[in-house]
Amino acid sequence: MTRFQDGFWMLIVRRGKAYVPTMARTEAGFYMGMEPIEVVDTSERQEVENAVMRAITRGNPVVPTPSRDNYPESPLLKRANVKSLSTFEKSAQTWKLAKNNGAYEIVPYKRVKPAGALEDRERTEVLPDSELLPVVVHRLVERALGPTD
Repeated sequence: MTRFQDGFWMLIVRRGKAYVPTMARTEAGFYMGMEPIEVVDTSERQEVENAVMRAITRGNPVVPTPSRDNYPESPLLKRANVKSLSTFEKSAQTWKLAKNNGAYEIVPYKRVKPAGALEDRERTEVLPDSELLPVVVHRLVERALGPTD
């Protein structure tokens, strides 16, 4: 079985679509979404899981740290056909899957006013890294999309 290094991946659900961006790590150490971004209909649960697995397999490429003046626009905007990140975020549910220190974390985000989102640590689920990755990804998708009937 392939072991994956520590990393950070996102699953964003908005209006019947699941967005799975490639998460790049900047030289400064923070993460940002970049292409490729997979967009999958949420009714296709297995395809959502497959998209997350492909993002994990792509890893977290290291990119130069953008300056404030040259920070790129989120590639999610074009994919969702919206003009501002705040418009996108108002109707989106964001989930993080992270692997570090021998465990996977599934972390939902909660919206905060006036704008933005924070990790909801009270609803975070931790799974040991001995858990098979497809089981972890299935659990992420189940939490993000709700249980199947």
